[in-house]
Amino acid sequence: MSRDPSIFPKSREFAKAASGASSPRSRWLAGAIIALALGGGGGLPAADEPTEIGREGREILFRRLDFGTTPMSSDPALTVKRFIIPAPRSLVVTREGQALAENRIAKRISVRLPEVAATADEAVAWVKSFASRFGGGIPLLDLREDEVRRHFGNRAWLPLAVSEPLSGEEERRLGSALPEGCFFDHVYLRHYPEGALTAHLLGYNGVSLPDQHGPVAEEEYVGPLVEGRAGMEKALDEIMKGRAGEVLRVCDQQGRILHQEVVREPVPGETLILSINLKMQRLATECLEASGRPGAFVAVDSVSGDVLALVSYPSFDPNVFERGITAAQYAALSEAKEAPLFDRAVSGAYPPGSTFKPFVALAGMSAGKVRGAKTKFAGPGEMLIAGRYFKNWNPHGEGMMDVKYAMLRSCNTWFYQVALDTGAAPITAMSQRFGLGSPPDLPLPSVAAGSIPDPETYNDPRSLANYAIGQGRVLASPVQMALAMAALSNGSQVPRPRLIQGRIDARTEELVERYEAQPAHTLRVRLSDIELIRDGMWGVVNYGTGTAGTARMKTPDVYGKTGTSQWSNHGKKASLAWFVGWVDAFNPRIAFAVVTQGRDGERLSGGGDAAPIAAKFLRTVYAETESYGVTLPDAPSRDDPVITLPDPILAERPPPPQETLPVLDQPVEFDLPPPRRSFFDLLFGRSP
Repeated sequence: MSRDPSIFPKSREFAKAASGASSPRSRWLAGAIIALALGGGGGLPAADEPTEIGREGREILFRRLDFGTTPMSSDPALTVKRFIIPAPRSLVVTREGQALAENRIAKRISVRLPEVAATADEAVAWVKSFASRFGGGIPLLDLREDEVRRHFGNRAWLPLAVSEPLSGEEERRLGSALPEGCFFDHVYLRHYPEGALTAHLLGYNGVSLPDQHGPVAEEEYVGPLVEGRAGMEKALDEIMKGRAGEVLRVCDQQGRILHQEVVREPVPGETLILSINLKMQRLATECLEASGRPGAFVAVDSVSGDVLALVSYPSFDPNVFERGITAAQYAALSEAKEAPLFDRAVSGAYPPGSTFKPFVALAGMSAGKVRGAKTKFAGPGEMLIAGRYFKNWNPHGEGMMDVKYAMLRSCNTWFYQVALDTGAAPITAMSQRFGLGSPPDLPLPSVAAGSIPDPETYNDPRSLANYAIGQGRVLASPVQMALAMAALSNGSQVPRPRLIQGRIDARTEELVERYEAQPAHTLRVRLSDIELIRDGMWGVVNYGTGTAGTARMKTPDVYGKTGTSQWSNHGKKASLAWFVGWVDAFNPRIAFAVVTQGRDGERLSGGGDAAPIAAKFLRTVYAETESYGVTLPDAPSRDDPVITLPDPILAERPPPPQETLPVLDQPVEFDLPPPRRSFFDLLFGRSP
């Protein structure tokens, strides 16, 4: 990892663009929470919005909040309490500097009970009557009577929050008029400017420690504490929450604050610069939405591993969690039929279907069972394997064909024969070289590892038939398949996904760290074998009888592989359509994976349902190169391959002697992987 600022152009500009560093508001954001902590709890109303900026303004602010000469803390009538001041969480920005997650200071109504009540009974009565003082539309807290009594008895001079944080409209409706004893307390709220567009990627926060009402402890907190609950907010919580500050308060026996002093200022979390291309993220979402089905779209740079788009559809608005979400609201999201909270791109593990065939072919060539284009197998409409007939998607036989033509036609029966000759062990080894069966190194929770079968227990003929076409126990996530396509594209390694390009100090706006591109897996596969796979995947899109002609473009060339699979979704069989591949253009060299999920009883195909989603995305991107930050190639990087047609069929196959059974031996139930590794392992890519 390099610390040289010169290698990360415009890093300061990124930070400024995201944080609004040129505006007065951003320069007092961290200082404001100190002022609010002091003013909110010390008997002085906090300023609605600090106007002093910079160092001089901060000194003025502290003088305004000074309580005078420090009392002797050795006085037995006085006690010193520590109050922890939360720090602003990390800003998160795109590579272009557009804000994806930021902080805002929100107002909530609080009261100092001794100013409005002499007894606990009066305090309870005052809180009960509080709602009648407003005309409605203010989100007041539903405080229980025992909470008010405990607060009055234990911490009367500390603010009692009586409302949720107010929205801008609620603030305007309320104005500045507040009942006696009330003031505007302030809290940090997380805001996601792009809403549902980046919800699965960023996640959201929740309150980890609500407002307290019991006896004042030796260590207290200024305002409620929050923690990451999903996405990057959860996986990188320790990094993003910054370093808390601390204020000491000297209190008398009645709990009144006589003096306070900030002994440690809060340090905001470092600004995180992501590799996400926001326009691509938006376009991928629109393409999935237009399909009308749940699905996922992942696009990565084949060379650097930069994650350009990471989309799961449908999504949700993370801003609904900003002020707290009710149990009913959360249940509506978590129980929705199409699971908007579930991250299909990263946590989804699905049978990859025929998109797995390139690795089967490579395993056959590596094991010497397929001797390049010289080896040919028949492509009948079905095969009898261990007493069961396994079908090809095309019921009509296609004659003897080589690996390239079998790939572009996605001939199941050809791949059954390769798997039976090769055995499970080489297929497992080859799959693992491409990163399948292990979770990609992403700073996100619940990254699916997928499943690559143990060759010792999955080597019987029927299992091998399922293995050959990516069914049965074979599972992969969309992000795994996109990275595997990146490896086929570059020919040498599976890139480590780079979601975070670098970190910037939120105070100085200086580059702290840039994360260099690194390989995750070295392929150790003959380039001549990979070239044959590339020929076949070129033919899938660009040859007349390929299965994904809908994705063909004039320039650049698209290489792809279609797939259709079945899986069990909550006990019901569901159909999945895949299209994976890459684009023959550098800067960036985009590798992609698209999966779309059929509804009950709906039958999909990779060429008819998934390929058009990718085609719409790619055609838009390369029609507007400047807007999407891509470069059109001057010419294809390789000549069009020679495709050899299959030998003609000499005789019709006799009809099968028994009923044909489906390929899938048993439905595969989806299972989420466990959370992985520590936050620092996730951020810095350390191995366990």
